[in-house]
Amino acid sequence: MYQYLPIQNEVFSPEIGKYQTFGLRVLRVQDGKDQETMIFSDISTDFLFILRLASLLTEKQLDPLHLLDVLSDIM
Repeated sequence: MYQYLPIQNEVFSPEIGKYQTFGLRVLRVQDGKDQETMIFSDISTDFLFILRLASLLTEKQLDPLHLLDVLSDIM
């Protein structure tokens, strides 16, 4: 089973300074143990969007191999 979790990052841009972005942390849960599979940081500045996306991807059990395709399609 895969679990997608939102993560928060602080980044810096010379034009606007420091700001918060959000990404996804992907865990593979097997036999009661969590194994980090991948991290995609800096996907969006909209936390609610990332929270809903993490929930949907977990519910649908998207294989992380397809995550980059999904992100490309929705951006």
